[in-house]
Order: sequence, then structure tokens, then C-alpha cells
Amino acid sequence: MMILDRGPRLGQTLVLTLGLAMFLSGCLFEPRDDEPPSLGAQVTYNPRNSPRNVWENLQISLQNNDSFGWEENISPDFTYEPDSESVPADNPGFFQGWNFEREKAFINNFYTSPVTSQAQMRNDEFIVPEASGVEVIWTEVIYFVRVTNTNDNSEIRYRGSANITFKLEGNFWYVYRWVDLIGENDPDTGQPLPTLGVLRGTFGSN
Repeated sequence: MMILDRGPRLGQTLVLTLGLAMFLSGCLFEPRDDEPPSLGAQVTYNPRNSPRNVWENLQISLQNNDSFGWEENISPDFTYEPDSESVPADNPGFFQGWNFEREKAFINNFYTSPVTSQAQMRNDEFIVPEASGVEVIWTEVIYFVRVTNTNDNSEIRYRGSANITFKLEGNFWYVYRWVDLIGENDPDTGQPLPTLGVLRGTFGSN
């Protein structure tokens, strides 16, 4: 995989954050009226018997705007750590204590905004580790999410490298810990993109 120079991105991240606010201006948390809320029963998910399936379930959730699928695959003991560029300059403690409840609030706020998403939750070059024991860590998996505003068809892209910890709890695997490392370059333009920390910062609350 070609590695492009990332360079300092604080200014770029601020611009992207402002762009996201404009992208959703006037309708940040307004429910869409043109379609009914998604129901988990209408979307088919993989059984949660492997980390691979759980991670793919998040992709299915994104592509269907289905909060049920996201919540079901996140551990009740979930924690999230952002990359440094996603932390708001005016609120450095924003992500402290990010847990399952905050993740749940974020994804519900996001899915009830006027958006659709396309996602590829792991890069083609990533080799999925064998699941052994009750914990597996995926190191530097790269995800790519495209979010389209259904009001005007404008698009914002997110691509990040992350370390993901999966845990087997009872009979099911869950995403236990998500650590965003750094934004990755757009495969089409080569321009640096923000991680999903920026999206969480927009739709989450503290």
C-alpha cells in the first residue's frame, strides 16, 4: 500500500470539522420525514461468532442507517479513544469517559440526521488475525466511510487507521475498545481525511 506524506493536519481537521457543520447546517438532529425509522428486523446481520463478523456488522449498520446493528455489536463495557486531531481545541476533555452509552447516543443522533452512508470497514490488504482465546486485537486496520447529505447530495469522507479490540463475552464477540490512530489519505485524491472521531465529535455529547 502506498503511504503518502500525512504532515501536520490540525488546520485541515478544523476546516473539515467546519465543513461538516455546514454540510449538515439547519438539520443536524432533525429526523427524516421521507422514510420510516429503520428496524433491526429488516436488516440481516452476521452471527456474532467471530470478530470478522462483528466488524462487518458495523459496516452493514452504516449502510442501512440501522442503530440496532451498531448497538448489538458494541460491548456494554465499550471505550473509545480518538486520534489527537479529532479532539476539539475548545473542549480537550470532550472524549473523556466515552463509553457504551455515549457511543449509543452518537450513533442514534447520526442515523436520525438526513444522511446515507457507504462503508468499507477494513482495507483489502489487512490480514484478519485468527480468533483465539477471549480477546483479539486488530492493529492498524483502515476503514473508509462516505457520508452523503440526502438534502443536497453533498458528501464528506472519513478514513482512518485504528486499533480495534474484540472480546468474547458469553457466547458473543463484541467491539470492546476502539482507538483511532490517525486519519488516512483519500484513495481517490490523495488528500488527508479525518477519522470517525470527527463524526463522533459532531454527533456525540459530553
